[in-house]
Amino acid sequence: MTAAVAAVNNAMSAVGVNSGLQKRYIHALKKKTPYAEVPLLNHNAGKELNTAVACFDSLTFPVIENLPKIVNEPL
Repeated sequence: MTAAVAAVNNAMSAVGVNSGLQKRYIHALKKKTPYAEVPLLNHNAGKELNTAVACFDSLTFPVIENLPKIVNEPL
C-alpha cells in the first residue's frame, strides 16, 4: 500500500511540475526555451499518474472491509 500511495504522490508531483511549465513558468520565460525542450518536463506525467491511480484503486483493505462485520464484537 505504501508503494501505491508513493507512486500516486510522485506522479501527481510530475503533473504539477508540467502544469507549472505549461503556464510559462519563470525558467521557460528567462531561458526562452521551446516548451518541448524545457528541463524537468515529463511528457509521460499524465499517463504515469493514471497508472498510479489505477494501481491504488485496485488495492483492497481486508481489515477495513471486515469492520462492519465485527462492529458489535467486544474489543
